[in-house]
Amino acid sequence: MEMNASEDRFGLFAVADATSYGLTYVVPSGLNLKFGQAALVPVGKRKCVGIFLEFCEKPSFLCKQVEGILPYSIPFSPQAIALAKWVAQYYLASLGRTIRLFAPGFFWDFKKNEARLKRFQDYFSLNEAGDWIATHALPVKLKGEFAVEPSEGVVELSEEQSQCLELIFTSEQAVTLLHGITGAGKTEVYLQAAERVLKQGQRVLVLVPEIALTPQMSARFRKVFCEKLAILHSGLTPVEYEREWFRVHRNQAEVVLGVRSAVFAPVQNLGLIIVDEEHDSSYKCDEFPCYQARDVAVKRAILEKCRCILGSATPSMESFSNASTAKYAYATLKKRQVGSIPTVEVVDAKSYLPAARQKAKDGQNKAMKTSLLKFDGCLLARPVIEALEKTRQRQEQAMVILNRRGYANYCLCAQCGNALMCPNCSVTTTLHKRGEMELCHYCGFTRKTLTTCPQCSCTTLVQMGAGTQNVEDELALELPQLKVARLDRDMFTSQSRVTGILESFRSGETDCLVGTQLLSKGHDFPKVSLVVVLHVEDGLFLPDFRAGERTFQLLTQAAGRAGRGEGREGRVLLQSLAPGHSVVTLAIQGEIEKFLRNELDLRALGWHPPFSRQILFEFHGKSPEEAMSFGNGVREELVEHWKNIGISPHEVRISGPYPATLEKLKGVYRYHMCVASEKRLLPMQLIPSSLLDNPRLFQKMRVDVDPYSFL
Repeated sequence: MEMNASEDRFGLFAVADATSYGLTYVVPSGLNLKFGQAALVPVGKRKCVGIFLEFCEKPSFLCKQVEGILPYSIPFSPQAIALAKWVAQYYLASLGRTIRLFAPGFFWDFKKNEARLKRFQDYFSLNEAGDWIATHALPVKLKGEFAVEPSEGVVELSEEQSQCLELIFTSEQAVTLLHGITGAGKTEVYLQAAERVLKQGQRVLVLVPEIALTPQMSARFRKVFCEKLAILHSGLTPVEYEREWFRVHRNQAEVVLGVRSAVFAPVQNLGLIIVDEEHDSSYKCDEFPCYQARDVAVKRAILEKCRCILGSATPSMESFSNASTAKYAYATLKKRQVGSIPTVEVVDAKSYLPAARQKAKDGQNKAMKTSLLKFDGCLLARPVIEALEKTRQRQEQAMVILNRRGYANYCLCAQCGNALMCPNCSVTTTLHKRGEMELCHYCGFTRKTLTTCPQCSCTTLVQMGAGTQNVEDELALELPQLKVARLDRDMFTSQSRVTGILESFRSGETDCLVGTQLLSKGHDFPKVSLVVVLHVEDGLFLPDFRAGERTFQLLTQAAGRAGRGEGREGRVLLQSLAPGHSVVTLAIQGEIEKFLRNELDLRALGWHPPFSRQILFEFHGKSPEEAMSFGNGVREELVEHWKNIGISPHEVRISGPYPATLEKLKGVYRYHMCVASEKRLLPMQLIPSSLLDNPRLFQKMRVDVDPYSFL
């Protein structure tokens, strides 16, 4: 709308964390405000940051005035605002909650912006038009990166890699699923694709699923693109993150590499988005709005009219289904570029259990206690111990993967059978620090491990199960000459610490690296010839339709870490109590496409994604009755809404409310309700606006579109 310069103007702003679509303010006539501009606005007694959306008619209520433009900022692009609106609609969140995802917390904090004025005064200045102009580039200096020497360019691709690269840029589809076996050289394709885009004057965004993968991937990209690269993840120091983000925001970086939240990085003139390990569940955010970064990346590519590569050795069912129906282009890499394909062997752990041998001897048929699950007094079966020792003697390296961090799973009373529980959550505590500390992995509760049972005062408490700390200890006991290090989330205190552990292993200072599934994700260690995966069956029998997919991905990815060096034969040992399971068998045989197609058939029978859309509701209450009652009310409102708009029971199903698997977390009771519908029905159609527009409801309810966890 047009207005005279002397008249008051009114503008609509998306204010971070506001529960509404937008807030209206008076825009001073002399303020040079552009679409997408970040401005300082008052909310109550606070000063906040809002993004200008549009001018609007004078409202019927009094409005406060915009106080100015946020220093050092430039407008967010129309594509970024469009993406924010899509995320808000699809994931059923307000625009105010969604817009906060598009910049770090310090960007929205008024007090931190005041401090930034002093830190950035040598790099920016105001011109006559009132715009902030960069006078010097922000420095590129990060701790915790691998030291690299710049290269003269990317390596020459194989014929197979070149064909994939051409398909990425010539296909009619904007999105390409790059399905390459481990070690097939997907990263080299990424680098060539990025270099091509930069030569066209455009920019590149690269996503990795875990902070632990950023040192390796950033080293590969830093070697080629040097100071053109910016890194974004929470492992950076606050000053580093601020500087790197503003380098991206001010168009001083041409390649941006980061974890999940970097999908919202303010990269302008985007030509390519790369999502590495696209299958990884870490791309799914478990805090509202519960976005899936891979899916957001695909939508962003469509809005930006750029190319998107989804790379994986074990594609997600959703991406494989889209490739099978030609919604995505499909490129395959079937030849390993380095090393050789490892041999995979299963160690049938049952035969090494003392309890199993005694059972066979006595002819008894009693249930085996978990406390007896040790192999000749050790967590590792004898063939595994022997293989680790032989690997050390050959001066090669090994990795041991157990997808449970901590010292032991839980502590059990020998008299009454009750376990030590978290007082805030309906879960057992996990033992850490060699069993001296209890920790709840859900709420963070910690205490010194109790020495008496809270229920019966018995002083005999038995530590059950095992975690990565136990494995580390037992390797030191069984193989004292083996130099062992551990990498799990307990070690993620800083990026420098993670990088130090990985660098020591890469250089050969460490013989064996013990860790959780983090070790299976994309790492490239040329000296590793042996990979051991313990208790592969743990994830198979969870009440989750993705259990088989996750286990298959873990086994396949873990196997891919072995034998990557020239002249080294790789060997993988799977220590299992369920060696004959079909998922384990297909993983051993390397039958990836067969597994994916079998799994698709099962999903179709069960009407699970990708053949349906799911929305998980989580209701909170001070008591189970309160949560249940609230859930029943929402269920009635949903059913009534579907009747009113003509959605039939054949198009949508609803189950619950029922107690969540972890019924109590952080002192709050939780009930779940799951809605499954045909894919053509969008979330905004299924959920009435009366539910979404009521901020009080969201204090007691969490909505997760396309959920990954039902715990």
